[in-house]
Amino acid sequence: MRFDIEGVLQGLTTLETRSKAAMKIYGDVAGKKLEAEAKQSATWIDRTGLSRKTIEGGSQMEGDKCVVYVAGNTQQFPYLELAHDKKYATLQPSVNKLSPEILRGLNNLLGR
Repeated sequence: MRFDIEGVLQGLTTLETRSKAAMKIYGDVAGKKLEAEAKQSATWIDRTGLSRKTIEGGSQMEGDKCVVYVAGNTQQFPYLELAHDKKYATLQPSVNKLSPEILRGLNNLLGR
């Protein structure tokens, strides 16, 4: 009996590539979901609308890891997230709220 390991290795490489691509797509969707939640749940009163407008969510691959993020891109964000007993925080509460759902979806995607 002969066993062709080359075909198995090629199949595993293809599976790994597809898994990474699927994780990246899922990460982008999860990041956009975090972005939408953060924008919607922001409790501050908009003066210019710039802080809300610059909230951005997405993902990036770092080796075998997919990092999902949500960020605020104005100078005010450290104050909004950390000052006044975090009364105006929107990024971290959005992550806390959606993380279980995102992780469940990732587990379903990876078949675990």
